[in-house]
Amino acid sequence: MSDGSLWIVIPAGQQASGAWIDDTLKQRAEEQGMSAKVPLAAEFPRQRIEVVRGPSAGDRLQELFLRRGWSDGLPVVPPTAARVKEALSFTRLAPTEVVGEVEPLKGMATVEKVAANAVMAGCRPEYLPVVLAAVACVLHPDFNMRGVQTTDENVTPLLVVNGPVARELAINGSFGALGPGWQANAAIGRAVRLVMNNIGGGWPGAVAFAGLGQPGRYTLCLAENEAQSPWEPLHVETGMAAGTSAVTVTRAESVINVTGGLAEIASVMGSAASGFGILWSGRPTVLLAPAVAADCARRGMGKDDVRRFLWEHGRWRREDWEKSWLTERIVANRRWPAWVEEAATTGDIPAARTPDDIVLVVAGGDIPIPQNAYCPSWGFPPARITREVRLPEDWTTLLADATEAAASLVER
Repeated sequence: MSDGSLWIVIPAGQQASGAWIDDTLKQRAEEQGMSAKVPLAAEFPRQRIEVVRGPSAGDRLQELFLRRGWSDGLPVVPPTAARVKEALSFTRLAPTEVVGEVEPLKGMATVEKVAANAVMAGCRPEYLPVVLAAVACVLHPDFNMRGVQTTDENVTPLLVVNGPVARELAINGSFGALGPGWQANAAIGRAVRLVMNNIGGGWPGAVAFAGLGQPGRYTLCLAENEAQSPWEPLHVETGMAAGTSAVTVTRAESVINVTGGLAEIASVMGSAASGFGILWSGRPTVLLAPAVAADCARRGMGKDDVRRFLWEHGRWRREDWEKSWLTERIVANRRWPAWVEEAATTGDIPAARTPDDIVLVVAGGDIPIPQNAYCPSWGFPPARITREVRLPEDWTTLLADATEAAASLVER
């Protein structure tokens, strides 16, 4: 290692048969005229570990990964064997254990492959349990990974972290929760995207055909602001104990800022921005400012009451629905869902099938002019998936040691 060589864990996916997904990706890139973008696609040693040699090994690795299609365009942290091993120390799962197949190319998401991509994303070793839980969420059939990866819509996973682990890892749910400036938020969300890219094969233009994309496709991860919420947190709604750590994943077409209270949020929810989510009976997410949540609680409203208000008032005008390009083009050979057509017989169209389909999360800073967000959903089936973050028995000791080691780096 004296020459600066890097021993790295290959982050690319293999199918159950042993075939590497990059061989398929290279063919797809050639078919789409993208070879110039990834000139080194599928050119890597077919083994677990690769040695990148030379005194400029770090710079060489950045270029190799970019030209092979293994990055999101931003610099990556080299997934050295030592860094990956350190991350794996925060789980009792075996490195070879398979979390699941990542669509559309069915790369096997082994624990070690997930750890390698987490390292690349800038995750601290202690973030790995959260990343593994988030990956388990997006691999659930209800998430429809194949659809998310290949659609021409700009949909992306939205990750919400709850419970003690959010506080212990400083996952932000308050001021600036959607970034920038928070390592855990940025790196955990980015790790899931790299898993989708490198293990599942979600290369833009080759397999993924989102027409425009969105910044949330780099990372879209936050904690719920449980400390300033007057209600039970999201994971408790799903039946988990308050002291359990959990990740919930929904699908977001975009993140639309809404300044004001419930009426303003409802107005945005009723806009055409949610039309595709309505077509597929999606589960939209509302990030509710603490000030709005507190005001609702003072008026005796619980979460169910808030959802009911938004469902009743957040409606797509029937006249706009009738003239929508979705009605003219997408639904020409099929019908809108029955609940949509039923609503249209008497009035306007709600933004979700039922009030319970609205995912409500308290997040953001507590400021006099509240900033909320509406995240219209996409696709089918309706998705809100929650998984427990499984921590090793010696989590407290491991976390304390990692925190001390990090602090010592600046004290030398």
